[in-house]
Amino acid sequence: MIYSVNFMDLTEKINPYAFAKYLKDTGWTIFPTKKDYVKIYQIRKPGGDAFQVNIPLDINLSDYKRAMFQAIETVAFAEGQSTEQLLLFLLNPNTDILKIRLERKDIEAGNILFDDAIRIYENAKKLIAATAQDIIHPRRYHQGRMDDSISKFLSNCKFGQTEIGSYVVSVVCPFAELDEIDGYKQLSIFSEEERCAGSLTRKVTNKIMTNVSFIKKNIDDGEYERLVSDNESSLISANFYEALTGLNLNEEGADVEFIAQWSPIVKKNRCTSNRILLSHNYYQPISTAVGKLRETANAKTKIFGKIKKLESVPDLSKRTSGKITVVYLDDNDMRRTVTANLKKEDYDKAIEAHSRGNHIEIVGDIHNPDKRNTSITCESFSIID
Repeated sequence: MIYSVNFMDLTEKINPYAFAKYLKDTGWTIFPTKKDYVKIYQIRKPGGDAFQVNIPLDINLSDYKRAMFQAIETVAFAEGQSTEQLLLFLLNPNTDILKIRLERKDIEAGNILFDDAIRIYENAKKLIAATAQDIIHPRRYHQGRMDDSISKFLSNCKFGQTEIGSYVVSVVCPFAELDEIDGYKQLSIFSEEERCAGSLTRKVTNKIMTNVSFIKKNIDDGEYERLVSDNESSLISANFYEALTGLNLNEEGADVEFIAQWSPIVKKNRCTSNRILLSHNYYQPISTAVGKLRETANAKTKIFGKIKKLESVPDLSKRTSGKITVVYLDDNDMRRTVTANLKKEDYDKAIEAHSRGNHIEIVGDIHNPDKRNTSITCESFSIID
C-alpha cells in the first residue's frame, strides 16, 4: 500500500464501461434512465439490504471523480471487500492477481531488506515463467531459450503496489491467449468468459495455486516421491521448485503465503484453494526435489547440432507434430545423424532454427546408437543462439 496515492485521482483511469460490465457480470441489475451520461445499477443482497450506484460516463463532468469514487466505495462495501482491492481490479479489469506474502520477524511495517526484495521479485517472475513453460512444454527441467510467446506473456505482467504489515508482492497478470497465427494475443474485459477461463493467464494462475497446494499436501502426508512424479498432468519442473525456494523460503522463521485474487467476472477454471501458506519447514523437501529432477535431466543424452531435414504434413491446420533429422558430433568428434519426433510447438521452433542456421540442443534418451536408424526421444528442445 502506498499512502501517497490519491485514490480519487485514479478514478480517471478507470473505463466506466468496464466498470458497468463488472457490475452486470457480478449480479447487479441496470436501472432504466433517460440520462445518457450515467448508468444506474442496483442490487439486493440476501439479507435484504439494497444498494444503488451511479456510474458517470462523461469524464468532463465536474463531479466525475467524486461520483466514480463514491460508486466504487458503495460497490466495495456491498461486496464485502476493501475500496483499494476493488480499485486495483478496476484499474486492471481483465486480470488475475497473484499475491506473494513474505512474513518474518525482521519485516516491519512493509519494509524489507534490499537483497530480500530483489530475490522476491526475481523469483516471482521465474515462478510465472516456469509455470507457463510447464503448461506449454511439460518437462522435468527447462533449459535454453523460452518461446517468444511466453516472453511476450511475461513482459505484459506487472508488479502492483505492496501492502503494509508483512511484505506482499502483487503480480498483475492480464488475460492473454496463445494464437496459432500471432503467437500471443491479449484479451480485454469485453472478451467472452470462456476465452478468458481457457486463456494462458488463467491456466498459469490456476496451476501455480494447484502446484503449491499439491506440494504442501504431499509434504504434509510424507509422500515426498510424488513431488517428482512422471505424470504429465501433475509434472512440476525443477524450475518451479527453484523459484519457490528462491522466495526467501530458506530463511529460518520465514513464511511465504500465496494468495489468488481471481478476476471476479471469470468464474471458471479456478483452483479451490485461494490462500496457501508454506513455512521454512517445507524448504528441505522442496530443495531435495530440485536436486532429483536435475539429476534425472543431467542423466539424459544431450545432442548439439544442426537440422538437416524437416518432415511433417504440409497442411498447417492438420499439423500436430513433425520429424527432424539432426547432424551432430559425438564424444569422439565423429559425425553422427539422429532423428527426433517433436510436438508442434517444438517443430515450429525447429523450422525457425533451420531457416536461420542456428544450432539446436535436444535432451532425451537415445535409441540404436551407432546404427543408421538412430533416434532420440525429445524431452527438451531449444535453439542455441
